[in-house]
Amino acid sequence: MLERVNCNLCGANHYKILYKGKSRRYVGTYLITQSEAISSERIVKCLRCGLIYMNPRRTARQLLTAYRNMVDSDYVKEETGRRISARTVLKKLRRYKKRESRLLEIGCAAGFLLDEARKAGWDVYGLEISKWAVDYARERFSLNVLCSTLEKTNFPPGYFDVIVLSDTIEHLTDPKGTLFQIRPLLSPRGVLYLNTPDIGSLISRALKAGWWGINQFHLYYFTRRTLRQLLQAAGFEVIRWGMYPRTFSLSYWLKRVEGYDKKIFNLLKWMIRLRLIGNRLVKVNLGDQIEIIARRKHKMVYLPELERDEMRKKKGKMKVIVVLPAYNAARTLPQTVEDIPKDVVDEIILVDDASQDRTVEIAKRLGLIVFRHNKNKGYGANQKTCYTKALERGADIVVMVHPDYQYDPKAIQEMLVPIQAGRADAVFGSRMLKRGALEGGMPLWKHNANIIFTAFANVILGTYLTEYHSGFRAYSANLLRSVRFMDNSDSFIFDTEIIIQILVHYFKIEEVPIRTRYFEEASVISLWAGFWYGLNIFKVLFKYMLHKSNIVGCKQFE
Repeated sequence: MLERVNCNLCGANHYKILYKGKSRRYVGTYLITQSEAISSERIVKCLRCGLIYMNPRRTARQLLTAYRNMVDSDYVKEETGRRISARTVLKKLRRYKKRESRLLEIGCAAGFLLDEARKAGWDVYGLEISKWAVDYARERFSLNVLCSTLEKTNFPPGYFDVIVLSDTIEHLTDPKGTLFQIRPLLSPRGVLYLNTPDIGSLISRALKAGWWGINQFHLYYFTRRTLRQLLQAAGFEVIRWGMYPRTFSLSYWLKRVEGYDKKIFNLLKWMIRLRLIGNRLVKVNLGDQIEIIARRKHKMVYLPELERDEMRKKKGKMKVIVVLPAYNAARTLPQTVEDIPKDVVDEIILVDDASQDRTVEIAKRLGLIVFRHNKNKGYGANQKTCYTKALERGADIVVMVHPDYQYDPKAIQEMLVPIQAGRADAVFGSRMLKRGALEGGMPLWKHNANIIFTAFANVILGTYLTEYHSGFRAYSANLLRSVRFMDNSDSFIFDTEIIIQILVHYFKIEEVPIRTRYFEEASVISLWAGFWYGLNIFKVLFKYMLHKSNIVGCKQFE
């Protein structure tokens, strides 16, 4: 049975095929020392973020069974070389942590690194799925190794000073989710050590589908760029890059060569038989194994509020605050507030941008929480105040709806579901889905301009949204704490800028169809203002392209 998956980094489902896979039956037995490059499934590359992964792939249950039943006697035959490699890793870690620190290795196999770490004074713990490997580590070295996955453990927050993932992350069904689980387990100055095959290396590009790293049990393939992006998305910053060397016996290397070049294999085999070369240990660095040390980020998004939000999500109770960016909305405000579903909304905030009518008076009469600008600052500036005040009041989800009654607030409940379920970080109400815009009376010129600008943005940003210009949106508090929305424009272009920031951080966006109304009291942008708005869209997209190409850096999109 195969399952199709979306990109683990950005959530997109748009990719190109890199390698089609070989037409052979799936091998259900997993061996760490498998020497032949086998890919029974196709390998694809995400068109949005560039992450490379297997799609479709075996189900998590099939993979778990294969790992649990793994028995690999050849693995322990290379104990001496593996211990040398382990000591090299521990030497690098000593620069950041004392030897008496607490260390956890996820995917520890037979426990050679853990045993070396314990000898050096570390307090060690291990996680491994293979029952054979766990028994070997316990019986041979008396190591504290659990036969379990990380999500089934109950380690307290901040318990470990070092967590090791060696040749493991490429096997995980959800690497990003696992990194999110790892982060709170590290102490405040804790570090993560990780190594994994580098599909962006010279040897990988040369061998293509014949590269040893292409393996039917490798679900993800990283380059330096995509690995950095994944770590950043999970709250880590890389403090050291390197290439991981391996030490094995010559006969082991010989087996690795056999699957690639028979002539070289036969020559080396003949030389060993004639004792022209001995079967000694050989250290090899092919430059195709990334090695990183990363630590927890310490910025606003990763303060204790993040843990609080996650706890609320688990308990099923998330505080929802609706924000209304208002300017001269006295006529339509009562209707808008009346249609907001009070059973799913905890608070309603109105920010008045120096209106000339009775907007503030009516808002107070309706029992809203009101903030007022002393002078007109613009639509973007109004949103900045909306989101800042909502976060200050402890919002878990912030819903922005225009108080001009153009958008139907009754759809708020539908927009909350993807965020509450953890499927999305932002939800946009789209007027373009199910012809909601034209049926609601949107002018034809505005409808067509919306389609053109959205299509252009989709091409530049690699997205497939149906609308970039909706004024009805829901954001998670985590998202708003992560992006630099205060650096955005005070004008209408704010809406496009925050979408770019969302995509830069690889947050997930969903759209829901909404109904709209176009009438005299509803705010409608003029043709001339629409022209300048379009020019500003091109301008901000060009600025993003310069930033992405590392030509001109822009803090706004960091």
